[in-house]
Amino acid sequence: MKKTIIGILAALFTVSLLTVTAFADNEKGVVTADVLNVRSQPQIADNVVGSLYNGQTVDILAADGNWYKIDYNSIPAYVHSDYILLRTSYLTSRDGNGAEKRGTLGEEVVEFAKNYLGTPYVYGGASPSGFDCSGFVYYVYKNFGVTLNRVAADQSKNGYVVERSDLMPGDIVLFSRTLDGYISHVGIYVGDNQFIHSPQTGKSVEIVSMTSGYYNYGYVGARRIFN
Repeated sequence: MKKTIIGILAALFTVSLLTVTAFADNEKGVVTADVLNVRSQPQIADNVVGSLYNGQTVDILAADGNWYKIDYNSIPAYVHSDYILLRTSYLTSRDGNGAEKRGTLGEEVVEFAKNYLGTPYVYGGASPSGFDCSGFVYYVYKNFGVTLNRVAADQSKNGYVVERSDLMPGDIVLFSRTLDGYISHVGIYVGDNQFIHSPQTGKSVEIVSMTSGYYNYGYVGARRIFN
């Protein structure tokens, strides 16, 4: 009888170990909750050691049942998996030697945005039937589990500031038509001094250069959503 009990306990312990799955070094996740509690152990009743916010990117160390073990300020901690969108660096292409090249989250944002090239501009629109400028950016990022502010001026408060010289694919680029710098237009940086946006009535989603005309002199800044 004693041996049977020991055997059962050993089997249960083995099963519990199997629920913990290690992740690759580059596994990341994006917070989809407005505020997500970070806990010391994978249980609701455990101590809250900090908080994460919508759109933040975290390094995931392992999966433990319905929880992810993360690197929180260089300390192992846990968050509930319901509020994390896994964004593994997907295979995007191969280099000249046939080796895999993996894209960043920002590049994934750009590739998704390109699906809507040619979609007509619709004032107040935020769906594939038609977008205004901020509605387009809002819709694209919503697909990645991030809820941005809805209008261009308020989207300038999302994420954190990046310099023009440091722009990366996926960054939000902001423009103004007035001397006071009020944000009236927004798009998503593609790379090579280009961005994708929904421009104005009578036009459709397009990729244009930022180096001439209004998009050069009207540029006022950029924000990075994924860190």
